[in-house]
Amino acid sequence: QVLLLGGTDQDGTATPSVQLVDLATGICTPQAALLNACSLFAAARLLDGGIVCAGGTDGLSTAEMWAAPVQGALEAAWTWRGLPAMSVWRSGCSGCVLSDGRV
Repeated sequence: QVLLLGGTDQDGTATPSVQLVDLATGICTPQAALLNACSLFAAARLLDGGIVCAGGTDGLSTAEMWAAPVQGALEAAWTWRGLPAMSVWRSGCSGCVLSDGRV
């Protein structure tokens, strides 16, 4: 499976769209949208399966994390939650997870 995050639509406008693509079946399933429409941002998968997205076009200094539902919540979906803003905006940047779990 692949999670497709943000980007731009056919008009070149940043989008908050998130889609889960099953590579075996080709089925694309909508997921909870990003909190901020963005393109050219950094994304990194955390050791627990969560994803951090930060920065992007239009001078974004935002950061957000896709996280698992609260433990014990039945039928709950993963959701996005805001993180503290970066001190400077970034666009076209990259992110990675270090071996100790830091981003």
